[in-house]
Amino acid sequence: MPIVFVHGVNNRKEDAGFAEDVSRKKEFLKTLLATPLGLDSARVKITFPYWGGDGVKFLWNQGSLPGGGYETLSLSSQNREIDLWLNEVQESFGAKSVILGQVSRDRSFADAVDLIWDAAAATANSLENIEKIAAAYQASQRYIEKFPAPAWALRAEPLSNEEFLDALLKGIAEMPAEEKKLETFGLSGWLASTKEALARLGSVPGDAAIAGLLALGRKSAHQKASRFLGDVFVYLKNRGTAAAPGPIVQTVLQDLRNADAARQDGDDKLIIVGHSLGGVITYDILSYFAPDLKVDYLATIGSQVGLFEEMALYNRILPPGMPTDPKKDRISANPNVGKWLNVFDTNDVFSFSAAGIYDGVNDFQYDTGYGGLGAHGGYFARPSFYKRLKARLSE
Repeated sequence: MPIVFVHGVNNRKEDAGFAEDVSRKKEFLKTLLATPLGLDSARVKITFPYWGGDGVKFLWNQGSLPGGGYETLSLSSQNREIDLWLNEVQESFGAKSVILGQVSRDRSFADAVDLIWDAAAATANSLENIEKIAAAYQASQRYIEKFPAPAWALRAEPLSNEEFLDALLKGIAEMPAEEKKLETFGLSGWLASTKEALARLGSVPGDAAIAGLLALGRKSAHQKASRFLGDVFVYLKNRGTAAAPGPIVQTVLQDLRNADAARQDGDDKLIIVGHSLGGVITYDILSYFAPDLKVDYLATIGSQVGLFEEMALYNRILPPGMPTDPKKDRISANPNVGKWLNVFDTNDVFSFSAAGIYDGVNDFQYDTGYGGLGAHGGYFARPSFYKRLKARLSE
């Protein structure tokens, strides 16, 4: 089953963490999506067409950003991701400290466990660690199936977050089928940094730390917003026509054609995952540039497909007068698309629903746990997202 992931805006190979992010998505798609769907992970072909090099270029190196030179914080890219993740999770829970035991009581044990692996994914700094975290996440899901509400997680006096993780790993190790597998996780490689992140999640940051995060967030938000708009404008300006497609369309379409050709007997389904503008590009290709290309599953995540339709920005022309009644009229489902899922987070201001405009699409809301711009890219950082996407594709 070929899987194609079409990235969205703000993706550049030269950015810190780009290669690690692609590796993380590939491993999670293989381990947490393809394998639970019953696919042979060794045979799954996963493709990431890269079009960021044809995105917006700033002639003055973003000299139009207010304030000129921003103050910089002496943080590595890994620490920056962890700090922003911590800030956003604490913001989404409406508290400066988030205690996993309390999350287990107020929400669910499964939600608390998901936060553990979110922290692990945020602190992972190598593909090897991502592979181990994905395997450990699957083991924790098997533990939850057997013990959906263990007494140790629901104590009136909750464990510390570090103790909560220790108890979870101990519980997994006590399951006969998991004991030997746990030894292969190589916990020493990432456990310490995960515990540190969880400890900080359960503590109240000082005023200086909060001020630093806000400064870092303002700079990041401004840079991302300008590149977000720039990538959209460049795509619309340069996408070309069906007879002469532009460079971004050519890059993505070629990988889609290659994936289509990679279908095998008994493993012949094609899945396309389009994030943000990647969902728009994918829909544009399937509805106009390559209506002959058949796709079994389309997942548009945090995307603007419906918004672009409302603004009549697609090359594919709608019937005259469409819609005559916006409350009832829907665009017919693309005959070349099988199952279409559209996922949005209400905290993600760049994600939009699609079911109010198209037939044949199912909208789903997913809470990334992030706030602000972090919500837009937060879907794929959470192992739990792949679990829920798999469940919807299996329906």
